[in-house]
Amino acid sequence: MKGYRVYSQIQQLKEKGFKRAAAARQLGINRRTVERYWDMELEAYESNADRIRRINQLDEYEETILLWLKDYPTMSAAQVCDWLKEHYEADFSERTVCRYVKNLREKYHLKKEENPRDYAAVPELPMGKQMQVDFGEKWMKNTEGNRVKVYAAVFVLSHSRYKYVQMQSRPYTTTDLVLACHACFRFMGGMPQELVFDQDSIVCVSENCGDIIHTYEFEKLRQECKFSVYMCRAADPESKGQVENAVKYVKYNFLENRIYLDVNAGLFLTPPCSILLRRSH
Repeated sequence: MKGYRVYSQIQQLKEKGFKRAAAARQLGINRRTVERYWDMELEAYESNADRIRRINQLDEYEETILLWLKDYPTMSAAQVCDWLKEHYEADFSERTVCRYVKNLREKYHLKKEENPRDYAAVPELPMGKQMQVDFGEKWMKNTEGNRVKVYAAVFVLSHSRYKYVQMQSRPYTTTDLVLACHACFRFMGGMPQELVFDQDSIVCVSENCGDIIHTYEFEKLRQECKFSVYMCRAADPESKGQVENAVKYVKYNFLENRIYLDVNAGLFLTPPCSILLRRSH
């Protein structure tokens, strides 16, 4: 006997005055099953049963998930959840997938290799006040097994954490950054009052007694769009920790374990056999 029928019969015997051991003998089930359901409210039972059903539904993908975990030891449960949604349009919560992946790792003794990540608290800012911008690079393997480097420009609105990412297969120039900014503003539907950057050579030429000298193309963009610019030190989590964590997500979650095809055409291959499209130049 399984599921709701067992739960219902246990509750009926409890109402009739049966003890737990007697209820177990009457139903021919393990006493621990009676113990689990004895004091459980119906609402709690339904919630628990729904969670179990979702986990059991993941068994359909067990072989595929095991293949991913064995081939990519750094793979996180969050990335497994992303890939299930990308390839199979599977509607599982990240928490459910996390439990399932944890059980698989324990069952098959699959140890996860960690990517070190640093996090820092950043004070909240008003809506529309600030956008943080940073760049990331990621070595990937192509279909021939060779290494290819992908370059990403990452934008994060400081208040909402709304994100925009643009990738290309060559290092960013000032012209590329200007085009990416325009594309980001169109995607966001507006512009912030302030952009935060590292003191990158494609943004500023030099610093003169505290005054930042911007590159010609970027200064033209700044004057046209009327936003202010704050330049901070590289890897400064107090100034732009939000975008640094977003860059790490792109490098160690989104791009991690994918196979490079052609970023300029927006193509990445995610094992085992699906194509993922992303905006790029």
